[in-house]
Amino acid sequence: MIRARFTHNRLTLLGHAGYAEKGQDIVCAAASALVYALVGALEDKDNVAELVIRPGNVTVAARADDPAFAVVRRGLEQLAGRYPGYVRVE
Repeated sequence: MIRARFTHNRLTLLGHAGYAEKGQDIVCAAASALVYALVGALEDKDNVAELVIRPGNVTVAARADDPAFAVVRRGLEQLAGRYPGYVRVE
């Protein structure tokens, strides 16, 4: 299961969806796409305070408030609603 934790200007994703085999997991791909979009949006504004990307562990933090976090949170909540056994937003 992917667990998404949001705190002020920070997102941490832990785990793997486990929906399908590695390389075929559409839930993991969707979550990854949202996170990479967030990273790109923050990088475009030179607003990345911390970035850790490892298998099963991603942390993205911003220097200042950014509306991109709300968009990504909503996307992950929708993913969790569609695939509740594979994604949880905390």
